[in-house]
Amino acid sequence: MKRILLSLFLAGFTAFCCSAQPKRTVVHEPVRFGDGTPVAGDAEAEGLFAQDSFRTDTTFTENGDTLFIVKHESAYVRMQLEGLPADAGIDRVMLVPMQGAVTELPVSIPETGTLVVWMAKRPGDLPATAVLATARDGRTWSARLPGHDLHAGTAYRWDAVCLLPEAPAPGLTAYPLAATPLDIDAGEYSGITWIQGNRYAVVSDDLKGGGIIHFNIPIDSYGAVGNVTMQLADGTAAAEGKKRDCEGIAFVPSLAKLYVSWEKHQEILEYDLAGRETGKGLHVPADLSVKSITDNYGFEALSYNDSTGLFWTTTEAPLLEDTFFPRLHRLQSFTIDGRPAERFLYQADEPIRSAAGTVAYVFGIPAVTALDDGRLLVLEREVYVPKGSLWDKLQKAFSRHNLYLVDPVNDTAGILRKSLLCSFQTGAMDLADFEGMCLGPTLADGRRTFILIADSQKGSGGLTNEYVKVILLTDGRP
Repeated sequence: MKRILLSLFLAGFTAFCCSAQPKRTVVHEPVRFGDGTPVAGDAEAEGLFAQDSFRTDTTFTENGDTLFIVKHESAYVRMQLEGLPADAGIDRVMLVPMQGAVTELPVSIPETGTLVVWMAKRPGDLPATAVLATARDGRTWSARLPGHDLHAGTAYRWDAVCLLPEAPAPGLTAYPLAATPLDIDAGEYSGITWIQGNRYAVVSDDLKGGGIIHFNIPIDSYGAVGNVTMQLADGTAAAEGKKRDCEGIAFVPSLAKLYVSWEKHQEILEYDLAGRETGKGLHVPADLSVKSITDNYGFEALSYNDSTGLFWTTTEAPLLEDTFFPRLHRLQSFTIDGRPAERFLYQADEPIRSAAGTVAYVFGIPAVTALDDGRLLVLEREVYVPKGSLWDKLQKAFSRHNLYLVDPVNDTAGILRKSLLCSFQTGAMDLADFEGMCLGPTLADGRRTFILIADSQKGSGGLTNEYVKVILLTDGRP
């Protein structure tokens, strides 16, 4: 019976109702999203439709006319992926919703640069989705597909140009200055945000409450850092209870409020400028909750930009379930009222070393900074301190930091393409783990200061120091 129904469905036949009612035309096949024309001509669809669940409400014959009333329970999506080289050898296509389960689709290697893939989906709201097409040699092309409300018995056509990870020219120049050692108490300064003038708010992951400290960081017309001073915020000084793993901090000028991310608990809470908790915060989606993260590798990054009205964050390490693709992070934005907004995929670089044989090792994304035009700066870092003698540590210990630029507003790739702005390393003599960063004041010559602060882990037994590093940014799109 299903074979008969499928043949009738694919042919788009006309049937008539004859039970003492006027004859009418019944459309049985899914129609395309947009123009409403029936799906036809794609051999790839036949096997897919054959697997659908049919419900036949009535089958009867009168005066030689037969009516099959068929309801399709699935929605269908026809993806036409272009931009793939004819000899790419694509053998894996995955759909990665920004929220929801990953789907791997069976594909055949295309003879041309166009790959057509059909899939059946449960009706409902499908969020924005990345499609990843991976070749046998490991290269991956990707495209971002918009969200859709999928209806049963309807076919949707998505055309997308798949892109390789190489990003276009950034139009932004970064000039890193030498790091400045600070003559302050050794601490665990994990995040920084600019208030105004020389005023900054810094967060420590070794203090109670919000861990907020006020810093005064003077910067001259050349970007050089003067004498840095600090003072514990009143709310932090008066805080009771256990210490919190506070890692990121962002200032919202229009609200005159600070927001702090708790890495271990996956929360982002609001504080006043005196460091007192207000009881408000950002509404973290359930799939980014503490159950979804590797322990103590949650929200370390946090940024807000008043021009776009968006917060941005990501986890230091990939989510526990994101094992289908290496080093994949999810960049999450929030509106100023705390609601989740858009989400994007980001792939970190491969590490140079591993945690094996070390006394200290960290790898991941500690910070992001949102720019006025919607682009993001993403910091990737790796710190390696081996076991062994002092000589081994002096010879082999290092930290490596790469600053990348991504463009969520305009990039159509499924995994954001990133442009390397600058890279810097330190050795055992000046070992620094830069974990916090923010935009600072604009210099008289138009260059924007970009401030980084290091987490010394309270000096690590004399191995590390407190540092502030300035990077000068010049925006000049070609």
